[in-house]
Amino acid sequence: MCAAYVSALNKSTTSTSSATTAWLISYKGGKRRSAALVAAFQAKKTSLALQLLPKLLLKQPNFAVWLKGTTCSPSPVDLVATSTPLTPCESTVVPVNPATALRALVTTAVVQQNASLELTADGCGGVYIVYPSTSRAPLAVFKPMDEEYMAPQNPRGYRCPGAVIGETAHPVKKGFLVGDGAAREVAAYLLDAAYDHFSGVPATHFVSLPVGGTWKDGSVQAYVTSESSAEDIGTLRFGVVDVHKIAILDLRLFNTDRHAGNILLQTPSSPLSSAYAMVPIDHGLCLPSVEHLDAATFEWLHWPQAKFPLSPEAAAHVASLDIDQDAATLRAIGLPETSVLTMQICTKLLQKGVENGFTLYDVGAVMEREGCGNLPSKLEMLVAGVKESVQDMSSPGFLIEVDDAIDALWEAADKCRGRSMSVL
Repeated sequence: MCAAYVSALNKSTTSTSSATTAWLISYKGGKRRSAALVAAFQAKKTSLALQLLPKLLLKQPNFAVWLKGTTCSPSPVDLVATSTPLTPCESTVVPVNPATALRALVTTAVVQQNASLELTADGCGGVYIVYPSTSRAPLAVFKPMDEEYMAPQNPRGYRCPGAVIGETAHPVKKGFLVGDGAAREVAAYLLDAAYDHFSGVPATHFVSLPVGGTWKDGSVQAYVTSESSAEDIGTLRFGVVDVHKIAILDLRLFNTDRHAGNILLQTPSSPLSSAYAMVPIDHGLCLPSVEHLDAATFEWLHWPQAKFPLSPEAAAHVASLDIDQDAATLRAIGLPETSVLTMQICTKLLQKGVENGFTLYDVGAVMEREGCGNLPSKLEMLVAGVKESVQDMSSPGFLIEVDDAIDALWEAADKCRGRSMSVL
């Protein structure tokens, strides 16, 4: 993955601010093996096409702190050399943003304070809960890239022989590469955080931590205390607003793994409410290649809340989504153009559907295959139809044709409103 980031830097041609460089160095600064990456950042300070990321975040008032100061998170070596012990509540850096502060906190706790990493009992990949040495209150969740499902060091035996992280096509999940889930976890957080954390994705960042004596790259996410997951509670206890927040996120990202088990439920904040607050986690299987739009999985599609009209606030949020800004964010963290295109198409479909008065159920029904999933979805057929006339999916004309096709789809749907989307 490091090589991919360096390659992206070498291809860029637009100048950037020192604050951008500092953020990017910070965001991979915890790696022992990051010297080449940092050197590339410094060498390309005047030709780095990632300046849109800080501009993106500056649009949100509460994110102006992303550009305050340029102090980067310490490397593991720096932390070990620190003479003054730190408590889990302290950080050695200016808290530039929640994700950077989280990474610094976790790195400090693990490297200097002997925090433990304990493998979870369930799951298909290596998922570790980070516990501070002085408490059993979890700090975070760490997912190493080389221990993801079908990655070479998967601790549960789900391995693809000879797989190379970030290069080998995933043998089970089409449209993904082995070990690229960490970038998608971070992408989900960034795309949500850019709009005032509308969907509530917990703070997530890249990090390098020692597991069994070996330093491993992966994603770290703030641990969220919850009462249960959505699979343990009946859907009547779910609020329409919370379901819609998660549905909007999943539609933007074309989530192929949204099930009730990765929606955490927190105790209602008000005694007058019976609805649980919902927190979405596990986004490593979002944003597949645009050539593999066959596996959308939205469990909320079968919940009654999905068919309710959007609130004015939710509709305004959907309308405010900036596709160009979000594309720049995804490119900045190294996601391929095929995944960026998936986000662009899905966001257009969502925005135009909501603009025309359709529900999130209607939009989800266009993306997800029906029944047993043997036949292509409406979205798959739409993209395939456009590809017949514009074979180069990287050309500007492709998105223009997609835009027109989406307009035609919702126009046809409007004529049969109130009937099944399967008649389209």
